[in-house]
Amino acid sequence: MSRRKIQSVLYVDDDADICAVVQATLCSVAGLNVHIAGSGEQAIDLAYELRPDVVLMDVMMPGLDGPSTLKRMREHALLADIPVIFLTARVLPAEVAHFRQLGALGVIGKPFDPLKLCDELFALWINADAARGIQGTRAAQSQVRAHVSSLTDSFLERTGTDVVRLRAIIERARHEGRSVLKEAERIAHSIHGAGGMFGFPQLSAAGGAIERLVEGMMTSTVALGSSDELSILQQLLDCTAQLAREIEAVGEPTRSNAGMFQGLAR
Repeated sequence: MSRRKIQSVLYVDDDADICAVVQATLCSVAGLNVHIAGSGEQAIDLAYELRPDVVLMDVMMPGLDGPSTLKRMREHALLADIPVIFLTARVLPAEVAHFRQLGALGVIGKPFDPLKLCDELFALWINADAARGIQGTRAAQSQVRAHVSSLTDSFLERTGTDVVRLRAIIERARHEGRSVLKEAERIAHSIHGAGGMFGFPQLSAAGGAIERLVEGMMTSTVALGSSDELSILQQLLDCTAQLAREIEAVGEPTRSNAGMFQGLAR
């Protein structure tokens, strides 16, 4: 591994909140040039164009996921040598070993502490001793905290809107079929990941429960319109109500969302 300093990073994630936090952190604390890609396909295009020093990438993404994107990169001579680091909740030893076997430089666990992300990145890039010497100033760290706080407020407000969307999608599934639940899976996946990163484990768990139920239902062989399918849809509604309760527990909804939770958390 080259011992030159990192200057440019390409971060790949379909979650806009996490992208914003990573970009703010690496730019403000470490002074890195950070580019964002919202999908594996876009990441490959930008990697060709920008030739970043390192790629940080989510594992679970719609379409081309992290491991598949890494495989595509390794198949192209111009991209094969760009180091790739995964950001993922899948950090069991066997999972980390698997990602390394695929060619990843390493793994940073989700949810991550924004103020420690630079250290973790540099530790993987060179070694832990070198990483400790590359830290942001207190002013830069304060700037990151303020930015993360603002993004947290936006996340909570948007999640309130997502509760309403989830319920509407689940109700539609009763009449239009389970295919409409794909959007619910995407919303729940985002809440699951961002909730953990912003420090709301209950919101993350509620989003994860919805995501798993939808994943199971999409691959289920239960008959359409059967009592078993209706039972799963009811479980999804119950989980959505739990998500609404968790949002209420975090704090009072904003004025614009004040009416959204009525009847949803019961």
